[in-house]
Amino acid sequence: MLRLKVFGSPNIGLYLAATNRYFLYHSQIPRHKVEMISKELDVEGIQIPLIDTVITSPFLVCNSNGVVVPDLFEEYAYKALREALEARGVSLGVVDHKYNALGNTIVANDKGAVVSPVIPLHIKRLISDVLDVEVSTSTVGRFSYTGSLVVVNNRAGLVAPVIHEDEKLLLEDVLGVKLYEGTVNGGVEFIKLGLVVNDYGVLVGDSSQGPELMNISTIFEGVEYVPGGEDIESNR
Repeated sequence: MLRLKVFGSPNIGLYLAATNRYFLYHSQIPRHKVEMISKELDVEGIQIPLIDTVITSPFLVCNSNGVVVPDLFEEYAYKALREALEARGVSLGVVDHKYNALGNTIVANDKGAVVSPVIPLHIKRLISDVLDVEVSTSTVGRFSYTGSLVVVNNRAGLVAPVIHEDEKLLLEDVLGVKLYEGTVNGGVEFIKLGLVVNDYGVLVGDSSQGPELMNISTIFEGVEYVPGGEDIESNR
């Protein structure tokens, strides 16, 4: 498990997204930090060269099979992303910009995807085709920003305590993992802000506290967190 900041922020989930085949990151993240992230996740990174914003992952949803983004990016960014993904045998799908906060409304792994009720049927079908998974619809805590409140890999997941039992059962069934409740970054229930995972590694926001780190380590690594492990603290 690696604690870090990105651009001086513990909200690392704004700038990174990870799968078992690659991770996506904003092209302005310093190279040394990208290398540390790659080492922890045990996969190579793919740059997303956005100019107008450093925020990246709220605009996309991905798994090992594909990436779906809105049509908000400049053509050069699509071209670079498409070429990098195709080289790895990964599909790219593009949806209407009206549904731009895909990462905040959809949670996915290699087993399934769960989308917010605000996502229409034709987008659900595209998500299913590109990610090659079953797609279902659910809220979390009756809130529509499903993707912001839960983070999963293919083995387990962390979800905000606001989740209701019926929602939890649906998500566990579709995503094929056990969900555990918790917070990140000192009590934040928007799990995606402070946690990025694949099956090989865990990145956690620098503001996460001891009990949160122990919970995350136990869930995703199957071991108890030991204070004094490898941390990264940086203003970049």
